Amino acid sequence: RRKKKKESPEDDLLDDFFADVDTAAVKPKRVEEPRKEVIKAQKANLGTASLQIERLLAPNYKWRNLNPFYVLDIPHTSTEEEISRRYKALSLLLHPDKCRDLEKAKEAYDEVQKAKTALNDESKRTHVQQLVEQGRKMGKQKWYSSNKESPLHEMQSKEVQRIFAEIEYKRKEVAKREQKQEQRERDQEEEELQKERKEREFDNNWREEGRVEKRIGSWRQFQKKKKTKI
Repeated sequence: RRKKKKESPEDDLLDDFFADVDTAAVKPKRVEEPRKEVIKAQKANLGTASLQIERLLAPNYKWRNLNPFYVLDIPHTSTEEEISRRYKALSLLLHPDKCRDLEKAKEAYDEVQKAKTALNDESKRTHVQQLVEQGRKMGKQKWYSSNKESPLHEMQSKEVQRIFAEIEYKRKEVAKREQKQEQRERDQEEEELQKERKEREFDNNWREEGRVEKRIGSWRQFQKKKKTKI
């Protein structure tokens, strides 16, 4: 658990997420849907669109959905073909054109799209799989050293979620620092430009004053010569 002092609402959201991870998951409410759609979804082992929306947009879902395998609701060992097949099934189930009467269907659909994008690249997919494996191992170690009141798979799931959340939190912290550094550099650059402008203005004014003084001196010299002739 992070012990860092809270600095933003996002810190509160992450703490809420970890608190949520420590509690038992609440099963989504069942929503009545046409029998035809229910049967079709059950065949694909997806549940109904309403249940998927509940799952994908549950509290703290932005942290929970960092694991694309969780979003697609498939094992992290799934093959590329299995990932593609599951993605297509979920996309069809949650497509906004088919779920016009279901609130937030588009938002849930977008979560599925992001998950598929995260798993498209083989190297990224391998990295995600390694993170899941790491979390599962940590969960197993904690389970063996605990009183084993919680099921092993639940402990593993919690640790996987923690890993993804911590990585994302650190990524955002780095991004914040980089933004601050970029802002400092922009401010410094602006200060230097302002300084250069002022120096140019001072130099121009000084030269103009010099020219004026020179003209005045020439005029006085002319007047002096004129008086001498008279």
